[in-house]
Amino acid sequence: MTENLPRDRYDTTIKELFGDGEEELISFFGHLKTKVIQHLNIEFARVEKKRSDLILECRTELGPAAVHLEFQSTNDSDIPFRMLRYATELQHKYRLPVYQILIYFGEREMTMADGLVYSFGPQNHLDYRYRAVDLGSITREEIKKTNNYTLYALLPLADRPRRRQHPEAFLRECVLDILQAPVTTEEKRKTLLRAEIFAGLYLEEKIIEQIFQEVETMLNIEESAGYQRIFKKGVEKGIQQGIEIGIEKGIEKGMKKGRQETLRENVLKLLHKKFKKIPHPYVDKIKSLDEYALGLILDNIFEISTLADLEDYLP
Repeated sequence: MTENLPRDRYDTTIKELFGDGEEELISFFGHLKTKVIQHLNIEFARVEKKRSDLILECRTELGPAAVHLEFQSTNDSDIPFRMLRYATELQHKYRLPVYQILIYFGEREMTMADGLVYSFGPQNHLDYRYRAVDLGSITREEIKKTNNYTLYALLPLADRPRRRQHPEAFLRECVLDILQAPVTTEEKRKTLLRAEIFAGLYLEEKIIEQIFQEVETMLNIEESAGYQRIFKKGVEKGIQQGIEIGIEKGIEKGMKKGRQETLRENVLKLLHKKFKKIPHPYVDKIKSLDEYALGLILDNIFEISTLADLEDYLP
């Protein structure tokens, strides 16, 4: 499991974790369709050590541009000055229009300004703006409606009022959203890893670890060595029976038995993790359940918090 990161490291982490989802980030937070051509960079050796986050040369629906995404996990009153330095340096170095997006994902409400404005005398004027987005003010449903599953990793950072009121329940809802996404198991794992890291901004590590251990067990059901072994054994047994009653029917029966044994094994494993010890009568009842009933327990494993809850799924 991951360890909670210092808050100032989340700014770097979000850049590293979304290195393969830049166009999705720009589209969602900047409302701009882009095609990334290459990464750009600028340095401020004499001014400051801090580097900007993501700078990309892009083809956009409005023409070529240098798109700059800046990530902040804390409020910084100096951010408009830093953003302006980035804008002028980028324009000077690459001679491209600069489109900037500040993405704030901190626990508190965003208080940072979205630009700098002043006027002094008849000729000295500054009216500089950039797009500033508070991720916590975006609802979980808004992210889900995009049907862009790369962005699902950001679900734990959305809906600030809801996650403040019931943080643990909210994270479980986000995790279920990711598990139910129509993507491969590997893509789910990648998204869950990102979500787990971001959850560290507002939840204790032990709570995060418990939730994601349960999730990993569920993801392992169809990939575990045990599943493959039992599946193969079921198929082989089905083929052998199929000699007498038909190979096709035998394979189907063997596969079904393999799935059922695997489900039973993983249901018991998950319940042992939750309750440490399960009375023998419960174990015997679980062993008698069919594939459908076992699947119901897995689907509702987060809601089963007591043995009394478990009884609702047993004969």
